[in-house]
Amino acid sequence: MTEDSKNINNSDWRDADNENKNRWQIYFSKVSRWGIKAFWLLMAAMIILIGISGFYIYQYLSTDSEITLSVLAPKEIMTGVPFDIAVNFNNNSKNVLGNATLSIFLPENTSVLGDNSNKRVIIREIGVIESSSGFQNKIPILIFGDSPTIKNFNISVNYSSTLKTRFEKSQSVEVSAKEAGIKIDLGSPEKIFNNEEFEIVANYVNISEFDFSGVQMDLTFPRGFILKKSVSEGLKLSGNSLVIGNLPKGKNGTLSISGAIIGDEGSFFDIKSQIKANYADKTYLIGEKTANLSIAPSPLSLKINLNNSTDYSAFPADILKYELIYANNTDIGLNDVIIKAKLNGEMFDFSSLKSEAAFNSRNNTLTWNASNISQLRLLGSGESGSAVFEIKTKENYPISRLSDKNFILNVEGEISSPMVPHGVASDKTIGLASLKTKVRGQISLESYVYFRDATGIINKGQLPLKVNNPTNFTVHWIIKNYATDVKDAVVKAYLAPGVKFTGIVKSSIEVTPQYNERTQEVSWLIPKILATKGIVGKAMEAVFQIEALPNITQVGQKMPLVGQSSISAVDEFVGAELNSVAEALATDFLKDGGFNPQMGEVIQ
Repeated sequence: MTEDSKNINNSDWRDADNENKNRWQIYFSKVSRWGIKAFWLLMAAMIILIGISGFYIYQYLSTDSEITLSVLAPKEIMTGVPFDIAVNFNNNSKNVLGNATLSIFLPENTSVLGDNSNKRVIIREIGVIESSSGFQNKIPILIFGDSPTIKNFNISVNYSSTLKTRFEKSQSVEVSAKEAGIKIDLGSPEKIFNNEEFEIVANYVNISEFDFSGVQMDLTFPRGFILKKSVSEGLKLSGNSLVIGNLPKGKNGTLSISGAIIGDEGSFFDIKSQIKANYADKTYLIGEKTANLSIAPSPLSLKINLNNSTDYSAFPADILKYELIYANNTDIGLNDVIIKAKLNGEMFDFSSLKSEAAFNSRNNTLTWNASNISQLRLLGSGESGSAVFEIKTKENYPISRLSDKNFILNVEGEISSPMVPHGVASDKTIGLASLKTKVRGQISLESYVYFRDATGIINKGQLPLKVNNPTNFTVHWIIKNYATDVKDAVVKAYLAPGVKFTGIVKSSIEVTPQYNERTQEVSWLIPKILATKGIVGKAMEAVFQIEALPNITQVGQKMPLVGQSSISAVDEFVGAELNSVAEALATDFLKDGGFNPQMGEVIQ
C-alpha cells in the first residue's frame, strides 16, 4: 500500500470519527435540554403543591385558633346532689363547621340525668355550626355511690371543616364529692351476747340545699339476725326498707331497730344502711354506713373438738370422737342446762352412733340434759364439763353424679339455760358452737399386664417364655379418683431386670408415660384429675409396651416384669397427700382371658 493510500484511509477514519462525535453531541444536547425542562417543570409543580398545602395548613391553623371550647363545673359538690357542667363552644372562624357532635365521657358511679345510667359515653348531635356562631349546653350530672371521691369528666366537640376532615376540641374538668347530700349516722354496740337483744339507731338528715324525693333507707342484716321491733316517726319498715319519700333540705329523721342475733362466739358481722333517692324514675345510691359488731364469749360457753382437734380431716370408714366442752362463765349458778348437737353430712353413718344422749333420727339431733348428765341440773359458777359421742363415716362415698364431691361433716352445738345473768337483755342464756370437718378424697391405681392385648398394640414373642428369646407385654395403669379434685399426680414403677421399655405408649389423656433408661423407671405425670373420674364415666388409663428377655437362671420360674406401681397426688379440697399402690407384675399373672399360670414359667 502506498503512502498516499494510507493517508486517504486515515483521513476517512478521522472523518467518520468526527461525524460520530457530532451525532453524540447533538443527542446529549437534546437530552440535556429535555432534562432541564423536566427539572423546572417538577420544581414548578412542587412549588404549587407546597403553596396549596401551605394555604390549607394556614387556613386550618387560623381557623382552629378561632374555634374555642370552654367547660365549667363546680369544684366541690355533694354525692347525690345534681349539678351542671356548662359547655360553651364558639366558631369565630369564617368557615362553616359540619356534622358537629358533643361527647361526654363519664367516670364510674356518675350519670347524665335523663340518660341510661349504665352508659359511659353520652353523644349529642349538634349539626351545622355557622361562621361566627356557636352553642351552649348545660349537662345535668349526678355523682352517686361512696364518698369522698374525685371524678374527672372529659368533654369533646367533633366537627368537619372545609378540609373535609374531622377535627376535635377537648376539655376536662375535675369535680370533688366530699360527702353525701343525705348524712347517715349508724349507732350500735360493738359487742353483744348470743340471743341478747340490742338496739341499732339510724339517724339521717338532708345537709344539702337540694330537696330530695323518692328517698328510702335499705338495711342489710346478717344471717341469724332476728328483728324484734322497729320505731320511726310516722314511717313503717317494709321488709328491710324504710320508705321516707320527700326529704327537703334540713329535714331529718330517726329509725330505731331492736333485734338479736345467734352465731358463733367471737364471730364478726356487719349491719349496713343505704340511703337511695329517685331521679327521673331511676333510683341511685346516695350514701351508706356500716356498723361492725362481734359476738362476745357467752356467759355459757361451748366448744367442739373432734379427735382432740379443731382442724381434723376425716376419711371413709373413720371413727369420729366428738367432744362438746361447756363452761359457766358467770358469777351465778345456771340451772336446767340443755345441750344439743345437730349432725349434718352425707358421709355420717348414723347407724354407728354411740352416745348417752337422746337421739332424734328425724332431724339427726342429740340432746343432753340432767337425765343423762347430772351436772346440767345446776351448773355452778366457773364449772365446766363435756358431752361426748362417737360416730363413724361411711365406708363408701355416696357418689351418683359428677357433682357429688367435697363432702363435709357439720356439727352445730347449742347450750342454753332459762336463767339470765344480771345486765343481759335476753329471755335465756345461750351459747353456740359449730365445727365443719372436710372429708378427704381417695385415689386408686390398678395395674395389669397382657400378652394378647385388645388395645391394638401387637406383642411379639411366645408363651411360655423361652430363654434368650424376647417376648413383648403391655402394661395397663388404670386410675380412679373419688370425692375431690386432685393435682400433681405421679404414677411410677420400676421395670424388673431383663425388661426394657419399647417406647410404644397410649393414653386416654394428652400426657403419656415416660421412661428413664438409666434408672429403669416408668413415670406418668398428670397435672390434674377431676373428682369422680372413673366412678362416674370412664377411668383414666395409660398403656405401655415392654420387652422381657429371660435368662437361664429363670428356667421353671415366673419372670418378674414390673415392680410395685404407686400413685401420689395432692387433694385440692383438704390439702393432704393421697396415695395408692398396685401389686408387682410377673408372667404368672397375665390378664389374658383363660390364662393358665403355668404358661408364665420360663422354659429352656
